Amino acid sequence: MQELKQDYVYRRMTQPVLDAQYNIRIQIPDFPELFESWKERSAAVCAALGKNAHIDLAYGDAPLQKLDLFLCGEAGKPLVVFIHGGYWRAQDKSEFGYVAEPFVADGINVAVINYRLAPHVTMDELVADVRESLAWLYRNAATYSIDANRIAVTGSSAGGHLTVMSIITDWAARGLPHDLVKGGVALSGLYDLEPIRLCYLNQEIGLDIETAARNSPMLTMPASAPMLYLSVGGIESGEFQRQERDFAEAWRKAGLRCEVIRQTDGHHFDMIEFLIDRNGALYSSLKHIINI
Repeated sequence: MQELKQDYVYRRMTQPVLDAQYNIRIQIPDFPELFESWKERSAAVCAALGKNAHIDLAYGDAPLQKLDLFLCGEAGKPLVVFIHGGYWRAQDKSEFGYVAEPFVADGINVAVINYRLAPHVTMDELVADVRESLAWLYRNAATYSIDANRIAVTGSSAGGHLTVMSIITDWAARGLPHDLVKGGVALSGLYDLEPIRLCYLNQEIGLDIETAARNSPMLTMPASAPMLYLSVGGIESGEFQRQERDFAEAWRKAGLRCEVIRQTDGHHFDMIEFLIDRNGALYSSLKHIINI
């Protein structure tokens, strides 16, 4: 029997198959309830922290170039920076303040950043926002009694991608310490943007071949980088599993340090819960980066 011709668009996947691999919401039917619970938890954490919660600090002039800073109340403590997901086109820092709760309780400051979103800006501009937010935090650390020499970055999904983009930044070229970021924990990240360019998401993100390539950590390995931890949910799609596997291999082949923290279960949105589990490996990894 003659095999039917398939119109493959990426790695022997047809368009519907590729789209389904990256369509997170159809894989998690209760996502609206999850999103609402994040907002409620974040509002409660913000209220509980009171004057130690600094909301909407501006690192740029655009409305979304703002961050929330949650302080532990002790001078000279380190900083964890959380970058939200949403496929670079959705979600907001106000949904993720709850991430700060366990860290603040353990004497760690937390910043949750916003960045401008596609399709209103390009991927280059969006990545630049994240870098500028980190530069602002470093320059203003003393104002908030933060130890500027202990900054770690973490994020999930698009935030995982942006975590790695912050780690591979040439900070010295920006007049800042080359090791401004001491390390990162990237959750369910997108390290090769070519499949994103080819799937349904690109209708809003607007990647071309060149933009996808220069913003793909897989294709832009630095000469040196701090410690990087990677993790993906055990029941996430094959493409998210492959992204992590291929990137970890490429990172190590470039002579860079990387540890993959395996998850036996957990979907895409569970990864943040794993991150803030004070008894979990992801939480311990962040503490290790900032010497706690």
